[in-house]
Formats: sequence, C-alpha cells, structure tokens
Amino acid sequence: MSPIAPGQLPAELVNLLALHSSFLTALSLHYAHNGTSTPADLRDLTASTTLVWRQRKVTYDDIRLLIGVLDFGPSGKDNPYYLSDYGRGKICIEIKENSIMMSGMTHMNEEGLQDMFKEGLDSLWSQWTLSQKMVSRPIAMPKRGRGRPKKADIKQTRLETFLDETSMSKFLSQLPLADITTCASLTALAPMQEKGRKRLREFKESVQQGRAQKKTRQFSGKENEPTPLQNQQPVQAKITEFAAVRKTNLLDRILAKQEAAKAGPAAPSPAELQRRAALQRTPEVLGVLSLLCANRPAVRVSFSTTTLLQSLQGSIRSPISKEEAMKCIEVLANEVAPGYVSIVSIGSISSVVVNQAMRPMDIKSRLVTLGVA
Repeated sequence: MSPIAPGQLPAELVNLLALHSSFLTALSLHYAHNGTSTPADLRDLTASTTLVWRQRKVTYDDIRLLIGVLDFGPSGKDNPYYLSDYGRGKICIEIKENSIMMSGMTHMNEEGLQDMFKEGLDSLWSQWTLSQKMVSRPIAMPKRGRGRPKKADIKQTRLETFLDETSMSKFLSQLPLADITTCASLTALAPMQEKGRKRLREFKESVQQGRAQKKTRQFSGKENEPTPLQNQQPVQAKITEFAAVRKTNLLDRILAKQEAAKAGPAAPSPAELQRRAALQRTPEVLGVLSLLCANRPAVRVSFSTTTLLQSLQGSIRSPISKEEAMKCIEVLANEVAPGYVSIVSIGSISSVVVNQAMRPMDIKSRLVTLGVA
C-alpha cells in the first residue's frame, strides 16, 4: 500500500500520525543516550514526546494507543515494542528480542515504523467500516464541469476525507490499547509484598479496634481504670497475649545471646591488643636497629631512648607513635630478643643497649611461638 498523504486525511488522523512521529523521535533520543538495552520509562518518555509534539500533554493511554495500533496492524508481529509494569507506577517500553525493526544499539528504523503505523490505521479503519456496515471506497475525485465525476484511482488510500466528526470520534475511541505485562521480577516479589500488606492491614485493624474500645470505655471511679467488661473482650485479650509472647521471645533471645557470649572465647584486653601489634612490628624494628648499629664497630651499642624512638618514627614506613615504638622496644627486650635488646634506666635517664653478638637468627619461628602468625 502506498503511504498515506497527510492532505488526504482528516485532521484527527493527521494529529495522530504527528503524535506517532514525535513518539519515535523521543524514543530515538532515549536510545541514543542510554542504548536499546535500557527500558524507556513512560514518565520520562511522555514528557519528551510532549516537548516534541507541542499539541497537548501526552498521557500513558496515548502511548498505549500508538503501540496498540502497531500490534493490530498487518505487520503486528514485527512490532518491536511492548509495555512492562515494574510496580509502584513505573511502566516502561521494552524491545522484543531479535526485532527486525532495530539495528545496532542506538539506531531504529523510524521510517519503517511510521509506515507500519499507517498500515495499522488503514487496516483498523477497514475492519471498523465493515463492523459499522459502511462502504469502504476510495477517496472521491472532484467533478469536471457538469459531466460525470472522474473514476477514482484504486491505488489511492482507502481512508476517506468526507467523514463527519461523529464517525471519526467513534473510530478513534475504539482503537486498541496495548496490553501492559507484569515484569518477571515484580511477579517474583508479589508474594512478599502481599504478606507485608496483610501485616499492615492487621496492624491497622488492631489500632482501629483499640481506638473504638477507648471511645466506648466506661469510666468508674479513677480515670483510665479498666472495667470488668474490657477484660472479657476477646480482641483486647488477644492483643495482650501477643504482647506478652513478644516480650518473652525478646527476653529469650537476649538471654541466649548472653549465654553464647559467655561460652565463647573472651575478647582480648586493650593491653593484649597493644602487645600483639608490637609483636607484628618487631621484624621491621629489628631491621632499623641493624642499620643504626652498622656504623658502630663496638659489640655493645647504646642509644638514648628518645633518640632511638625518633629514629624509629622516621624510618618505619607506616606511621607509629612514640608509645607504640616504646612498646616494640619493650617486647623485643622482654620476649622476642631478650639478650639482643635491653633497656637500662638510671634515675630519669633511659637508654637502649643492643648486643650485636646475640642477634637472633630466626625471628619468624619466635613470633609463631609467641602466638603471632
């Protein structure tokens, strides 16, 4: 069928064709920026189509009508689009797999889709005229003077321009709307959402029942004093029982956690954590001590504690405080290498003595023995 010329159509159908062309332009821009693998959200797509079309605000039903015409046309099997519901008001346009109307990641055949839409309109018009028992004939040609009208060209389109507004409104109102399928992930989450809604309904009902009981409560004597009738109400008893069971379960869980904590290994103390950190740094500290002693030929080398701590802080790659450096020296003197490193204090003066003759040979095995892997 030859393409439908806009001048041969009623204004309503011309606007519909323009709407479909604007829809294709907005969709093409979406694919150009995001790729065809990204579904097009109708909330954004309707706004973009409105900006392109500039006739009125485009709605969800307009998009459903455009896709519905493509579905019910002669080439409906080639329609690349379908609508998918993602829940919470989010409806997206997705592309069918192996669609012949799409090529590449961002390009689509807009001209072919527009021709498919025109064919769909023509087919739906033919079906509607048959259902209304109207004669579908080619567009009439004007008369030549007083003679008989010229014979109509059978190659022209079958949509007529002499329809009244009532017939065209009826035709447009019965055009099909595309179905909206539920997304697979939303279907999988439906049972969990229904469970949550059921709990919310039960909670609201219990709140409403409590408020109703509070309004109908009869006060006798002191304010807020419960009456004997309230104790007989099954709903209030059920709520009280549920609260008691919930408190009991919570208490049981707390006690179980406390027993598990008692049965498990005790957490190391801050002093033990500081000792382990110092043990892990001892190989690097020994390397710094070896470099400091290399320029001194004596067997026993003495360093001022303050000077040695400053040297350690400037030589170790990872930052270390004076307290951590002093702890490393103490661990070396007391546990890792007692004969190699010793701390000598005379009054307020403290120094570190390194005996190079007793330098330890296997530091790793010593650390493993002390519990440091």
